[in-house]
Amino acid sequence: MERLIRQSWWKILGMILLGSALLIALQTPLSPGILSVEDVSVQDSTLEFSIIGYNSHFQSAENLQVWIQDKTHQYCAESVLTLDDSHIVVKMALPSPLPSNLFSVLINDDTDGTLASVDGIFIKGEVQEEAALGKCHQPITVTEHDSFSIPYRTILYESIRNLNFHVPMWFAMIFLTFFSFITAIIYLVHGKAKFDDMTVAAIHVAVLFAVCGLCTGAFWARFTWGAFWTDDPQLNGAAISTLIYLAYFMLRRSVQDADKKARLSAVYAIFAFVMFYVFVKVIPSMADFSLHPDTTDNPSFKDYDIEGKLKMVFRAATAGWIMLSFWIFSLKYRMLSIERKRIDNE
Repeated sequence: MERLIRQSWWKILGMILLGSALLIALQTPLSPGILSVEDVSVQDSTLEFSIIGYNSHFQSAENLQVWIQDKTHQYCAESVLTLDDSHIVVKMALPSPLPSNLFSVLINDDTDGTLASVDGIFIKGEVQEEAALGKCHQPITVTEHDSFSIPYRTILYESIRNLNFHVPMWFAMIFLTFFSFITAIIYLVHGKAKFDDMTVAAIHVAVLFAVCGLCTGAFWARFTWGAFWTDDPQLNGAAISTLIYLAYFMLRRSVQDADKKARLSAVYAIFAFVMFYVFVKVIPSMADFSLHPDTTDNPSFKDYDIEGKLKMVFRAATAGWIMLSFWIFSLKYRMLSIERKRIDNE
């Protein structure tokens, strides 16, 4: 462990991974998408609406096709008026009686691939079970956007880039708290002071990354959920866990005897990690509802990132943030070691 802390190759590798991942995450444009479906009207069985695209290329696209569909119906556009690269007006004929359902709006062209606005239009009608299903007879080809880009997802939009900050910061915090859990156990078994120093240093840096994770999460929540903080079990669990680790330092300050302080702190560090797991993982998984991805019925980011582009950058960012946290830990640990030697020599 001492040798690993002193080595510099992993620090350089971490900075390269983190710098490259964040540069790609911030500079790479989002994939084309449908920002909104507006001005929806139905007159004499004719549906008309406009589509606002994001990073789209409607004006220069070839073989532009627009259609709406639900589980059983599919209707293609009769006319598409392209106003500019991000704005088109669509008209299509609907059968009689009109279908009554939420319909997804889809666009396909040779430039941007297939774009979708899930449940983007609601049509109110009185369709009968024996009515013939509408069919789209135009050929539809499904392609993907060829160039490297960050996935465009409704609600997340540009804030999806925060995935490379907020989540890896919490992974770094989890890594350090687990590390403190291990070093605390080793200290109780062997009683060597250096493992107490490692525990203290790991928890110091873990709390720093926890605060950074809470701040980035609050700003992300403001843009996606409409508030800096919501009554979410995972959010509350993260806040409580951070307070539990802050209490670790209060415990150390309240005990004067060095040996007793180290042993009590080691026991508390083990307890804190167990409670951290309970509040952040166990309780949210048992909750009826949570806004966080991959909790309750919410999809995880692997479901958002269909093409796997975001995953590649995210993994590099995660490795970089963890290495950065361990680098900061190594500096803090060396400071504590120097301070301990100074006290022992007095």
